[in-house]
Parts: sequence; structure tokens; C-alpha cells
Amino acid sequence: MDLKLEASKRTVLGRRVRRLRVEGRVPGVVYGHNQDAEAVALDGGEFRKVYAKAGRTHLVDLVLDGGRPEKVLIKEVQRHPRHDGPQHVDLYVIDLKEKLQLEVPITIVGEAPPVKQGDADLLISLHAIRIECLPSDIPESIEVDVSGLLEIDDAVRVHDLRFPESITVLSEEEEMIVKVQAHRVAEEPVAEAEGLEEGEAAEGEGEGEGEGAEAAEAEGAEES
Repeated sequence: MDLKLEASKRTVLGRRVRRLRVEGRVPGVVYGHNQDAEAVALDGGEFRKVYAKAGRTHLVDLVLDGGRPEKVLIKEVQRHPRHDGPQHVDLYVIDLKEKLQLEVPITIVGEAPPVKQGDADLLISLHAIRIECLPSDIPESIEVDVSGLLEIDDAVRVHDLRFPESITVLSEEEEMIVKVQAHRVAEEPVAEAEGLEEGEAAEGEGEGEGEGAEAAEAEGAEES
């Protein structure tokens, strides 16, 4: 799958980039292998289409001002908390002969029998694995099959996965990716309430006994 992005050099900087966004363009920066960072602008609609297919793991051909294509990765996409669409884009120029370190998203496949039977939930604690490899060896995602998790508390950890020799895993081997977890039942504070009531009753009884003893002593003093 060949993906291409066209960009133009950008002289508009600072707060003035808001005008670019109003015009439907996205400000960005290109940096990376043996080159200084350069401000660029991209067509917003075109970028969204490419990003939907490429994510952060697929190589993209960047054409700057009609020049020769450069291989880039979409390194970072900044979004506004209230406004839709990307606000700023970081594009990283790569060397096809130089290894990269990056995070590859995890895709869960299959279904764990206890979860399928409704006896447990699937707890996903890791969503990406950090690897090192050549750009041509970057996987689009890392599949984790959970159909072999047969019992509650069964789990898949990083060391359970198998990778080609061309990929070096940088994430901790013992890090848990996914686990079959028993349903959580909300505990009602019944025992605590009962204990409190019993304590109050016992305290009340103690107070009654004390008052009775004092009354008996008073009566004895009067009689004497």
C-alpha cells in the first residue's frame, strides 16, 4: 500500500497558523535523518485520509513543494480538546537502512472461553509494544490471540509473543498484555453496619447495667 502526502513550506508561524486551519490546512513540521526541522503545511482532508490508513507505523511518501518523495512516518498528531481534526503534525524523515525505535499497536484476536461463557472479563493492560527494526520490517500491528486463555487469571505477557529475528522487542518481557479476570462484585457494607449496631446495643446494655448498680447502691445507703 503506497501512501502519499503533499506539503508546502510554511512561513506562517505562531498564532497566525490559526488562519491555515480556517482554510482547511494543517500546520506541521518535518524533521529526522540528518536534516533540520522545517515548517510545512498540509491539506487537512488529504492528511486525514492518509492517517486513517497509515497510522504511526506505515511509511508515507512526503512530496514537499513538488520535489522528490521522502519516506516519513507520522510521528505525532496534536488535537484540540474541543475542536475536531488535527491541530499540528510531526513528520519524521527516515533512512531505510537505519533501525528505528517505535511503538506498534496491539490487536486482540480470538475470544477467551471464560469470557465467551460470561464467567469473566478480559482485562487489557497494554495497548502497544515498543520495538526496534528497519523501516521495511515495521508491522502494522501486533496480534495477540486470547483464545488459549482457558481459565480465570490466565494471561498473556510480552515474553509469550513470538517475533521475527528482524525485530527486537524493547518492552519489558514480564509486562502483562491481557488477562482473564473474574467479574468484580460490589461489596455491600452489611457486615460493618451489623457490627456497628451490635456495638451500639452492647454499649447501651452496659450503660443500663451501670445505672442499675448505682441505683442499688443509693438504695442501700438510704436503708442504712
